[in-house]
Amino acid sequence: MTTAFILIALALIMIYAGPTLLFICVGYADYMLERRRHLAALRHAVKRRSDEF
Repeated sequence: MTTAFILIALALIMIYAGPTLLFICVGYADYMLERRRHLAALRHAVKRRSDEF
């Protein structure tokens, strides 16, 4: 009985918080991709600058 109650409660939480969790996950993924792109640009600039010397 307790297991069924926990599963029903988790299902309700997922139903109501699903869109919010999705937005959080997509936002975090976008942030990480943007950060990787920024670091790659910095790495490329450093490499290009060291080639000049």
